[in-house]
Amino acid sequence: IYTFKGIPYAAPPVGDLRWRPPQDPAGWTGVRDAAQFGARCPQIVDAKAPPDSPLYEVLTYRSNSSSEDCLFLNVYTPNVASTADLPVMVWIHGAAMVIGAADTYPAEIPTSLHNVVMVTINYRLGNLGFLPTRGAETDSNVGLIDMVKALQWVQGNIRNFGGDPDRVTIFGQSGGAWAVSLLVMSPMATGLFHRAISQSGVAGLTTTRRGDVTRTENLAARVNCTTNSYDDMMSCLRSKPAQDLLFLEIIPIVGGRFLPDDLWDLMYKKQVNKVDYLLGTNNDDYGMLLSVIPHFSEDGLNRTILETILPAPLQFDADQFPVTIDQYLDPNMDDPIYTRDRFIQMMTDCRYAALTVLMAKAVAAYDTRVYQYEFQHRTSLFSMRPSYTKAAHGDELFYMFGIPLLRDDTGASWKYSFTQEERDLSLDMMAYWVNFATNGDSTGAVRIRDLVTWPRYTSSQSYLKLDVTSSADVRLRESNMKFWNEEVPR
Repeated sequence: IYTFKGIPYAAPPVGDLRWRPPQDPAGWTGVRDAAQFGARCPQIVDAKAPPDSPLYEVLTYRSNSSSEDCLFLNVYTPNVASTADLPVMVWIHGAAMVIGAADTYPAEIPTSLHNVVMVTINYRLGNLGFLPTRGAETDSNVGLIDMVKALQWVQGNIRNFGGDPDRVTIFGQSGGAWAVSLLVMSPMATGLFHRAISQSGVAGLTTTRRGDVTRTENLAARVNCTTNSYDDMMSCLRSKPAQDLLFLEIIPIVGGRFLPDDLWDLMYKKQVNKVDYLLGTNNDDYGMLLSVIPHFSEDGLNRTILETILPAPLQFDADQFPVTIDQYLDPNMDDPIYTRDRFIQMMTDCRYAALTVLMAKAVAAYDTRVYQYEFQHRTSLFSMRPSYTKAAHGDELFYMFGIPLLRDDTGASWKYSFTQEERDLSLDMMAYWVNFATNGDSTGAVRIRDLVTWPRYTSSQSYLKLDVTSSADVRLRESNMKFWNEEVPR
């Protein structure tokens, strides 16, 4: 395959361009060196591989530095002929919009196995990408507008890399999946993509109104930029080092160009981009996150502790939590193992699955092609994890990027000791994703192996259980989904 790294899609957002929409990059003459990744965007920590498994070394940074001059993308293609017209998949990385980089994800494997062009992008993170501002020259969602700028670059240039600008799929996981769902809702992204994939994340209901700069004023107070003048405050903030400005809870700002109205008002008014959508979750998206909370253990979770200590840190309303307990816990069951496992299911449903089902229903009402999945496989290599965890948040990434198929340096042996069933699952998952990007049909024509038919999400609410033995089912945990989406105020 051909790889082109570190291509600038926007001007460096530095100095006076900090917190402003991305501008066109400077051009160049001659041949540009595209052998090295561009710098990653400034972030609260420069993540390294977790110590629990050498497998995570695959999903770590490959660029050598971080800088505010970070608006780069990378292109992976099997064919550079301008007439190739291959489907294009644009990857938006996750990690809560506060860490991460485009270079973390090895797009070479799916590109080499399938006729598809893959693009991975950087975008501004944390306060540098999502600080609430006001004024005609700014839009507070500049990290999201970076993505729009990257998609505009794809429309204008991808044919030179063998891609078809009329078959562009955006896809992402966690924070990247959240961003994908917002791009589906944004009028700024209209016509820039044709299909979307959200893996374990869609936008919720929490937003900030444009013009509310309370969080910005709080940041200014932390870095000695407090002043009665908004313009002076912003000038002071623009003078501060990037690393002093990064901490922020990422909440989309509505009322600007990117999101002119509240998220679900846009959805229910059908003022969104009508595109095919593939979306889903993992059956234990919250398990690994909860495993680090005190009182969680292999021995279970004490019900009294669950009811008295955990609601506050998990941000449950005091009146809402007892009703939720009644939905998930049998009052006659006082087994700590049962309590722990049901609580994990409750949090996975609340934070991930219910919103995904809500989005699937809303998009399916537009008569576009929608596919839902639940990834259910516990990876054999993760024996170091607590035994009660299943398919944790992000586990599907290894399969989607073909990591089980990596060979060692000699090419004679597998690099990691996945089972053959897991290698087959990786082949299946890549085929489903590329088929969807190719023509909107996940089962499609790309078949290195026979694929289980993946039915469309319609009124029957069909979904695919993605596992080493996949199968179709309907109405994912219907009672729980109805509870979160119809009975509990959000």
